[in-house]
Amino acid sequence: MRTNHQLDGRRPETLGGRARREQIEHAAAEVLADVGYAAATVAQIAQRAGVSKGVITYHFASKDEILRRVALRLFQECAAHVAACTTAAATPAARLRARITGELDFFSSRRVEFRAMTEVMANHRDATFVRAFTDASAVEIEALEDLLAQGQAVGQFRAFDTEEVAHAISAATYGVLDRWADDETFDLISASATLWDFVESAVSARAEEPPRE
Repeated sequence: MRTNHQLDGRRPETLGGRARREQIEHAAAEVLADVGYAAATVAQIAQRAGVSKGVITYHFASKDEILRRVALRLFQECAAHVAACTTAAATPAARLRARITGELDFFSSRRVEFRAMTEVMANHRDATFVRAFTDASAVEIEALEDLLAQGQAVGQFRAFDTEEVAHAISAATYGVLDRWADDETFDLISASATLWDFVESAVSARAEEPPRE
């Protein structure tokens, strides 16, 4: 995941103000995960955060702004985590593995936030916000395509359509996360290893088979 979009156009804030906003955003994520996008209200968020509605409206212009920040912040933090995971990887195959497992690792301790993010992504209708996610997703796919092409260039990956495979890997990764988000008994660590085995088998260059007699 990667995006260059800013969370909002506000000026830099004090440490206390930033901490309060993060407290409210965390409460909003919990409300979203519990009741869903349509049913979430400023009053519920305020109650969950232990503050008045006035505190909410002081820091945020609207409920929509809170929900956008919840989703975009998680998106950006995941991008930074994945980038850190891939930095030390020496080969395209190692970077691909670090990218896939790093994304799942990031969300492994953020079930509530992930469920909140998917609620916002599925239900928010603001055109500018939707475009922000669309643009960020396109950048993510392009980066994955480039990584696959690098692997093909050095002979680690077999020949295939990099765009199609990039979309397939992204869909498979989110499929695992969606299942984990809905099932608290689902073992994400085991699923991460299984997903990588599947992807590695699908993209790796294969030795030429000996001729049949």
